[in-house]
Amino acid sequence: MPRRSRWPAAVTSLAVAVLTMVALASPTSAGPASAGPASAGDPVEQARARLEEAQAAAAAAADRYEGTLTERDRVDREITGLEARIVEIEREIVGVEKEVTLLRARRIALRELVEERAADLYRSGDPSDWLGAIDDGENAGRRRKLGESAIDADLAHVELLAATTEELEATRRDLDTQRADLDRRRNELDGRRAELDGLAAQLESQRADFERKVEEANAALEKAEALGAILASGTPVMGDAVLTAGDVAGWYRTTGSKARLADGLTIDDLAAIFIEEGAAEGVRGDVAFAQSYLETGGFSFPGGGQVSPDDNNFAGLGACDSCSTGRRFPTARDGVRAQIQHLRNYADGDSTAASLGNAPSPYWYGSDPATAAENFDTFYAKGWAPIWEMMGKGKWATDSGYAGKVLAIYERMGNYAVGV
Repeated sequence: MPRRSRWPAAVTSLAVAVLTMVALASPTSAGPASAGPASAGDPVEQARARLEEAQAAAAAAADRYEGTLTERDRVDREITGLEARIVEIEREIVGVEKEVTLLRARRIALRELVEERAADLYRSGDPSDWLGAIDDGENAGRRRKLGESAIDADLAHVELLAATTEELEATRRDLDTQRADLDRRRNELDGRRAELDGLAAQLESQRADFERKVEEANAALEKAEALGAILASGTPVMGDAVLTAGDVAGWYRTTGSKARLADGLTIDDLAAIFIEEGAAEGVRGDVAFAQSYLETGGFSFPGGGQVSPDDNNFAGLGACDSCSTGRRFPTARDGVRAQIQHLRNYADGDSTAASLGNAPSPYWYGSDPATAAENFDTFYAKGWAPIWEMMGKGKWATDSGYAGKVLAIYERMGNYAVGV
């Protein structure tokens, strides 16, 4: 799966905005490899190349920023887990100490009892008391045997208590070792957390300077968006679907692909969802289906990817080079809706949460409605790709051939629909 470069939050962070401003303003930012021979004398193509390079740099910076936040969250979670484990071990140590103290007291009491029994037996066997022994007869012998048996039992119990005490003391030593290891790990995590806090404090101290550069970058981005509108002569992301759900599903069955979809969903069901959700947001759902076909390996979700059929994630949302998994959606419609709304955000520079056909996806833009609306409205790459030919190179994916691959699939779908 291609490396992703997209985030639902307002990732027009200070560093991202600075990168965008610098890349757009610098006459050397594109370089000969970015512009290519054909664009040497074409200012529009050169501007597009610089814009795409700036967008890729901004997306990469946002990826690093997200990775830093993820790392800090992971450290916080591990610290919380360690603290809970330390408390648990301390309780175990207290419990073991109580048991050891109790066992030692019982051993002392048993030894005293053994000594008393031994003394009683000695007295009962005193040869000077031969008249008492004659009088007692057989009863005295039985009492002595019972006394000896009781002593043997008590001694065996003492040995058992001693063995149990040794086991508990070994357990205590093991708990002490675990506690020491946890303390060392906690110190390491505290150091790492302090580093992250220091970085945050450093960025905060530069806040005023970053805000000024954000204003400059936003002005440059407005010019880039105007350029994007001029260049929107390719395959628009926005618009009505040309193909029907029947066309899409029928084409899919000719590909030989084996769909692995959750909850008994069929490819016909999924195709209908793409067309419906696309129509709700004014996005071409048929092209979005082609995009998902590419992203999911024909909806087969091949092994080793960051998403699985149960994730209902058909566009690699949330997946990136430094991520272990992508985003998970409870239903297929939720996954398609997030994808369609995110496509609109990339394509429509004037889009707002209030203008959406459905509320911003809570599974992509945020569970709180107000936060989700703000995240949609402030998406850092809003309007960067009004046409599919501008996708890739840091917009949705870093693969420079990403848009061509999507459109090649869409072309095959169209050929099927018209009988070519």
